[in-house]
Amino acid sequence: MLSKAGSFRFHIESYVCDFTGKATLPVMSSFILDAASIHAQQRGFGYEHISKDNVAWVLSRLSVEITEYPGYDEDLTVETWVENVSRYFTQRCFRFINQDDRVIGYARSIWAAIDRKTRRPVDIPAWRPDLAAYIDEEKECPIEKMAKIPSVDDVEATMGYSVRYSDIDINRHMNSVKYIEHALNVFDLSMFGEKYIYKFEIIYLAEGIFGDKLKLYRKDISENEQIIDAKKGEESVCRIRIIWKPCHCGLDPQSLAQSICHCGLDPQSPD
Repeated sequence: MLSKAGSFRFHIESYVCDFTGKATLPVMSSFILDAASIHAQQRGFGYEHISKDNVAWVLSRLSVEITEYPGYDEDLTVETWVENVSRYFTQRCFRFINQDDRVIGYARSIWAAIDRKTRRPVDIPAWRPDLAAYIDEEKECPIEKMAKIPSVDDVEATMGYSVRYSDIDINRHMNSVKYIEHALNVFDLSMFGEKYIYKFEIIYLAEGIFGDKLKLYRKDISENEQIIDAKKGEESVCRIRIIWKPCHCGLDPQSLAQSICHCGLDPQSPD
């Protein structure tokens, strides 16, 4: 039997960085999905194995806290482990470690196993009782479990878009990371030069499929906290909570000639 936890290294190339010279939140989210996929595949419950049962893993919730984003040409290690298995959901956690062997963030996720024909949830312990053997009770994930994210009903839509080919994944619905990419587009570019996303939470409520016309509604809870509600008509497809912390590098997003941003090394200090 393989170890309960897995550790996977990623290298930050220039094409995954934004104008600050750092990996973006969608890229970090892709690393999360990559680590989860490889870990599951190596232990016999990845896509290749479960598709034989006509079952797919579907991400239900994701919460990420990052104190420092890795920069260009740096290495990032993502550790992942299964925290819990219940009847219809599994909880998987992640830890981000930079190339200096320093922990720079954590993530907590909830997954459902879905019958690909009926689109109904599968009883996980009945289907795969062997998953319980991979629960790691020794590792800790300090992220609090996600609270409810309320619907946004009292503002005008900030932007809209149609789900196209580039949004669709192997399960023929909108890729989990695409929701994150589109949600971040409701902010002005200057926001990403003045602040960085410290905490990000997303709840996936319905499938986005090809041709769907979605609208994004943004509500500012405070200067550093927003809720985004992506809707198909009156139905919420996903809801997102974002919490920012100040960036102190003074980087001008209009000038790519300035030095790379290194904010987040100590998010508690403006120095």
